[in-house]
Amino acid sequence: MRFHIVPARNNEEHTAMIACAIVEAIGQDIALGLAGSPDRIPLVYGVFASLAGREDTQYSYRNALVALDSDDEIAGIIISYDGARLRELRKAFIELANNVLGTDFDEATLAEETSPDEIYLDTLCVFDRYRGQGLGGKLIEAAAKRHKASGKPLGLLVDHDNPGARNLYVKMGFKPVGERPFAGTMMEHMQLLDD
Repeated sequence: MRFHIVPARNNEEHTAMIACAIVEAIGQDIALGLAGSPDRIPLVYGVFASLAGREDTQYSYRNALVALDSDDEIAGIIISYDGARLRELRKAFIELANNVLGTDFDEATLAEETSPDEIYLDTLCVFDRYRGQGLGGKLIEAAAKRHKASGKPLGLLVDHDNPGARNLYVKMGFKPVGERPFAGTMMEHMQLLDD
């Protein structure tokens, strides 16, 4: 199947699919932790869709690329941004999560999932029916091209319990550079470094 990758747009379809991609990437356990109970999961999707429609957040459509199939259906999404902007960009998430979901996030105590010296691949999601066709790699390549002028390496976190994703990243040239916490879980921190 052929795909074309384009910047996300600020419309209902794209923001809803960005929310779906984020929830899929963080996993149901973390989504449930944000929601507090299964019946509140739609609120989590709503928070991420709202953030996707804004310009001042890490989950903004401005930070997302979407892969479209030949029928212009969204097949996958990647969200990336300069790690130096993490604190600035996640203020909107903290505010919305605290107000809508009732969380008690505090910027001062939240762990940093990225660092200022990298372009952070926050979310990478290939939707089920498009998996196994190399689309994840194409999305990473598109994000690398988008951020090439920054001179910073791409960085990401991968759960130790997700060997399939880790294998993709290794195949793409990512190397382990340590560990970082995300939502209370230590994950492997990898970067795509020039040799």
